[in-house]
Amino acid sequence: MGYDYDVIVVGGGPAGLNAAIRARWVKRYKAIPCSTLLIENSYPGGLASWRGCLFTGPSWKMEGKDIVRRLLKDVEGLNIGVHQGRVNRINSKGEIKEVFTSDGKVFRSLAVIIAAGIKVLVNERDYLGRGLEVTSMGYEFIVSHLKRVLSQDWKARLVVVGSEKVRNLIPLIQALNHNRSPLLFVIEGDGEGSEDVVRGWVERYWGDGQLQGITVRTTKGLRKIRCGKVLLDFNSYELSPAWRMKIGAKEFGSPFIKVTQDMETSVPGIFAAGDVTSGGYNSFARAVAQGMAAGLSAYRYVYYKKFGTYPILFAYRPTDFQVPSDFEELPPLDGDLLPKSLTDGKEIETLLGKKWAGLSGSLSGKLSIEEIAKKKKLNFEELKKVLKRLVEKKMITFHIEDKR
Repeated sequence: MGYDYDVIVVGGGPAGLNAAIRARWVKRYKAIPCSTLLIENSYPGGLASWRGCLFTGPSWKMEGKDIVRRLLKDVEGLNIGVHQGRVNRINSKGEIKEVFTSDGKVFRSLAVIIAAGIKVLVNERDYLGRGLEVTSMGYEFIVSHLKRVLSQDWKARLVVVGSEKVRNLIPLIQALNHNRSPLLFVIEGDGEGSEDVVRGWVERYWGDGQLQGITVRTTKGLRKIRCGKVLLDFNSYELSPAWRMKIGAKEFGSPFIKVTQDMETSVPGIFAAGDVTSGGYNSFARAVAQGMAAGLSAYRYVYYKKFGTYPILFAYRPTDFQVPSDFEELPPLDGDLLPKSLTDGKEIETLLGKKWAGLSGSLSGKLSIEEIAKKKKLNFEELKKVLKRLVEKKMITFHIEDKR
């Protein structure tokens, strides 16, 4: 069984976007890039695409949406694959990792980067300020915010959504409500609910311009809940993430994923970045920085799997050795490597000219260098020189055969 991508990134927030970009594009003259797939369930950019997300310093600020726009420009320019869907399981056994999505797809890769954040996002962004409100800005703000929300009479029901830690707010909310509005608490995760607590996963927020209800997947199936307002307790997710992904037969991370300084997890070939990792302060800057580290670490891991040696990441990590006059950064290209195009075939044809017309069609990651040379009746050494040129332009990578 072969594989589809060198690296699969789960989650399209700032950490995931930067991880995908760094694995695909390495700041080096002759860097062999990785084929990369980004899987995102909601909007690209994650929470950074919501209003109010800022990248700040004492005297300056940049809107999260502006930075996300720039990251997405790189994703598009580098032809990084993007799949819309939710990852529900990762099979981490063996050299090839399998990533299963809720729409029935299975993607295979040498490495996986988990940047799924602290909750599964759906379409919350569509109803922010239109019936959906979020707790944030500290406990005093949460209390004053609750007092304001609960001072109104929500005849169509007030729904509070959060992780297991939302239970910290239930007594306060009930006391402030004074039985004014019907209340319902949705705690995301598996388990049994009660009369006023629903256990399950929010699949969708819906309404005609203004929020009118939510759909929750419970153990008994989909349940549509009509409501006048939803209060999303983000503080609860920061304390105890609620994400539906499983790795093998077990939930991965409890409650956060432990990583090294290079974003490595306890499972070889599995990396993590962003809010889903343990320790540190949650911030946009941390997510972007960890995404970069995870992308480069995954790149390093994949490179070793392919070539049996580690790459010299000169621009990121100093390398101390005496440089011979015949030094080459590219490793020897063995004939059994599988060249895979990472760009539009027209770009390759334009760069190489008529002599190599039709070559791009063979760069599918399924034919080896030797097989392409025989099929196209090309000189093997000349073909390798051309492939090295395409590597310099970061237009191709090389896959390896699965030896299982």
